[in-house]
Amino acid sequence: MQTKNMSKTWEIFSKNYEKLLLEGYGYDLIVNVGEEPLVKSFKAHKVILGAQSPYFRRALSNEWAKQEDGKIVFNKPNMSPPIFDVILKYIYTGSTNVEDQDGEFILSLLTAADELILHELVEEVQHHLVNNRAAWIQENFCHVLDFAFSHTTYNQLQDHCLEAICADPPLLFDSDYFYCIDSAILKSLLKRDDLAIHEGDLWDNLIKWAIIQLTETNVDEVSVDPTKWSKEMMQNFQQILTDCIPLIRFTLMTPDEFREKVWPFKDCLPTKLYDTILWHFIMPEKQSSPFLPRLKTVYSNLITLKHAALIATWIDRKEGKPYSHTEIPYEFSLLMRGSRDGFSQQTLHNRCGGQAKTIMLMKIKATEEIFGMYISSVWSNNTARQHDSFMFSFGEGRETRTPVLSRVRAAGYDLALSRGQERGMDELEMFKITSKTPFSV
Repeated sequence: MQTKNMSKTWEIFSKNYEKLLLEGYGYDLIVNVGEEPLVKSFKAHKVILGAQSPYFRRALSNEWAKQEDGKIVFNKPNMSPPIFDVILKYIYTGSTNVEDQDGEFILSLLTAADELILHELVEEVQHHLVNNRAAWIQENFCHVLDFAFSHTTYNQLQDHCLEAICADPPLLFDSDYFYCIDSAILKSLLKRDDLAIHEGDLWDNLIKWAIIQLTETNVDEVSVDPTKWSKEMMQNFQQILTDCIPLIRFTLMTPDEFREKVWPFKDCLPTKLYDTILWHFIMPEKQSSPFLPRLKTVYSNLITLKHAALIATWIDRKEGKPYSHTEIPYEFSLLMRGSRDGFSQQTLHNRCGGQAKTIMLMKIKATEEIFGMYISSVWSNNTARQHDSFMFSFGEGRETRTPVLSRVRAAGYDLALSRGQERGMDELEMFKITSKTPFSV
């Protein structure tokens, strides 16, 4: 196989086809794209469009097409001329250029490629979005998530969105959009082993989501207390959760959690599943769990696995693509939490003194900025530079789009604590960083 020669040959062919498109030589097709007053006519060749697109192969058949002055005329009012221009160039040359286009344009291009059954273009556009527009996706996350699940063919975009939620569950569960998501998105999430959320919290969110769905189908106000529901209301609630309940990993809860959170809704659980869960809690040494564990999350009020992965990337000075939330090579063990243990310097010394490889995290109440530092050796209060230490900030609201990293100097924790208190610190956490064992999850 002469790959290099074949590539050069295709480059020549591509330029020839592009010239054919631009000059309109021998065209036998006119495609009118858009709606008045924004309609543009494109000259094309039936055989080329039909060869590349099953949609056009059928649309341009004698059954659908009409003839005017010896040319086939086809109207495409549901597509914009700029989008069709990109589509047409792709059909003729096999290449696209959307570097200067905004995210909405690219989503529209993806919709058009899907409609025209251009499978390779659908994959290429998704690849571009995921790899080159990650920041835009995060800024418009709920919109993109909804779009991704509008068609089954958007698998790359779906996986990207689900992975983002798994690494940072509050991204979805703390948003108002969560309560109106389609059940297909919810089921896709519940199936994943890398969803980093405690099962009890996941169940709480599922119940809140289901109550909203029940409220929309009920003329009467729905009480949050299920003991006050009618039998019919409980049956409707059970129907809403039918596909989701088997995906909740109940045996990952503690018995107390199960009694408090699940017991009030026990009538919604299938009898066999309910019996299995009870036997697991009664005789755990004899009953293996029917559920696999989910990915362990960080026991933090300030950061999620998404942030932890970025911190781990900085610790290892990893070049290129940062760690994903499933690749983090460290355990983050909580040493201190201000809201639980107090914010004094004495508490900081008592709980964290003498520890090496530690991270301090602080949140400023007014801005919700998360900032902190990592000190590799046993920390002291001097301001001497340490080679592997650094300071960082995640900006407002735990964002990771534009983190700030500084390796110039790592100040002492006492100084950082004082500055945090001066700025109105709302929370403080200290973690010890240790390498994971080969069997850690």
